[in-house]
Amino acid sequence: MTQKLDDNGNEVLRGAGEANSSADKYDIRTKFKGGSILSEGNSSTTPLGSAETFTGTGEQNDMPHVGVIVTTDNTGTLFFEFSTDGTNWDSTFPVAGFKVSSGIPDFHTAVKLGRYFRVRFINDTGAQTYLRLATYYGMNFTCANHPYNQAVSTDTDATTTRPSDFGDEVVIGLRTGVRHFNKFSYRTGLTAANGEETIWATTGNFTPMTTASTFTIAYDAATDGLGTTGALTLFFDYLASDGMYATATHTLSNTGSDVTTFSGLGINRCAVSSSGAAQTNTNIITITETTGGTKQAVIPALSSTTQQAIYHTDHNSYAVGKFLWINTNKLSGSNPKITVKGYAFNRIIETRYEVFRVTIDTSVENTVPIVDPVGFRLSPSDVLYFVADTDTNNTLVNLRVSLLEYRID
Repeated sequence: MTQKLDDNGNEVLRGAGEANSSADKYDIRTKFKGGSILSEGNSSTTPLGSAETFTGTGEQNDMPHVGVIVTTDNTGTLFFEFSTDGTNWDSTFPVAGFKVSSGIPDFHTAVKLGRYFRVRFINDTGAQTYLRLATYYGMNFTCANHPYNQAVSTDTDATTTRPSDFGDEVVIGLRTGVRHFNKFSYRTGLTAANGEETIWATTGNFTPMTTASTFTIAYDAATDGLGTTGALTLFFDYLASDGMYATATHTLSNTGSDVTTFSGLGINRCAVSSSGAAQTNTNIITITETTGGTKQAVIPALSSTTQQAIYHTDHNSYAVGKFLWINTNKLSGSNPKITVKGYAFNRIIETRYEVFRVTIDTSVENTVPIVDPVGFRLSPSDVLYFVADTDTNNTLVNLRVSLLEYRID
């Protein structure tokens, strides 16, 4: 029987009406042991328009493995789809698809067994100018080695060839789909009569936002803002109106009160991104929600960044708390007892949960470090924050928490 070969000499899988006989399948498996067969029905070089999808042809053969390579000038999502009967495509691998970056060849393999297979590729917004998608069947396919100088994605089915510390690589940006966050804060002047008080570098208590709003920035225009030696611009790490992670930069004016051009649901961090000769913000900068007026973030004088034990998990991520550190000061002539609690407020159901509690007796100890062996999970849209209650006035509490946030898709 005449063979059909591609440009690289690999046999091309016959399409509809050209089914391989049993003998053909045996010959292919024997000849191409460790090689591959090109699937024309699941390969394409036709660029996709904005948000268009390429769906391949369902095929069945005895090859146990399948591999797909795709390169395009736009981002997209690649799915492996399998079926036992060629009609009901009831599974995808992975469920959320493989994320494909613009201009970078993306290669994935899977165990097909004897199942039917087809590929599906969804183009993100924006038309492609080129698409190179090729599917191969074969035997003994293995995962590719991952380049030393490339970020490792959470959906990468590859053996990483560099010596790797996962935490360090997240911190320096060599892992995609996961990000780190450290929250550090303090609260001075705790009083016995006030009960629970939020651990952040300001007075009053924190109230999670439930409706998106712009933010109002209050500052001393004589020392910070346009034409001063203090803070000139601010960088925001926040949740946008859709509950997703976002960043923005705001340039301070000279009025002492600005309103941001963006809206959000909460601020994870605000920091001075440029300053005058003082090299920091000279006086306190307070940020409130414009609509509700509740305080959402504070940059203390001379700090250049917020100091608050509050974290907003985005709508499409899980966060895992890894480390918690609490310190209190023993006051002269007294031994205060301080109870520290952690709360998780979920915006979806608008319900608050107590998720942590410890009482520190300063006559015995004043520092509590906690390294959780499995980590503490925060669900999508959870807001984590900490409060403290003391039995002695003028108590000080310091707190630090570290976590990793994993994108769901």
